[in-house]
Amino acid sequence: MKRETDFRLIWLGLLLMAALMAPSVGQTQEKREGRYSELQQKLLKELNLAPDKAKEFQAVGEKYDQSRAEIIGRIEKNDSELEKALAAPQPDEGKINELVAAAIAGQDQLFATFKAQRQEEMALLTPVQKGKFLMALIKWHHEEREKYEKTELK
Repeated sequence: MKRETDFRLIWLGLLLMAALMAPSVGQTQEKREGRYSELQQKLLKELNLAPDKAKEFQAVGEKYDQSRAEIIGRIEKNDSELEKALAAPQPDEGKINELVAAAIAGQDQLFATFKAQRQEEMALLTPVQKGKFLMALIKWHHEEREKYEKTELK
């Protein structure tokens, strides 16, 4: 039971992170705002990164934001196609299988970007900064989960 709850919380955290980090399709980087953006700015201060490392750190985030926007665009298109395919009077099982496989592949790609981004960001940090970085992410995830749970209970 505990494992199932932990898995659900991790899954929820990843979904929240994806939703908060990824700009809407067509949204520019300059317009990107939100709680994760605020976290990134806070991290830059807390980690006390040298100016050149801070720029590299931000560049990594921007690179993955752009990549995720493209992936999310494909996911949204696929979701729309899957919804239409399921609404058909006689759903084509072959087409549905293709769309389900594409949906899973899109989710896998999206989650892989978070892992790759974390690895690149961590490579820029000292061991102490790595620890502070991870603790800040853990704290942020808990806060976001609590906010989500409070809205779900209403």
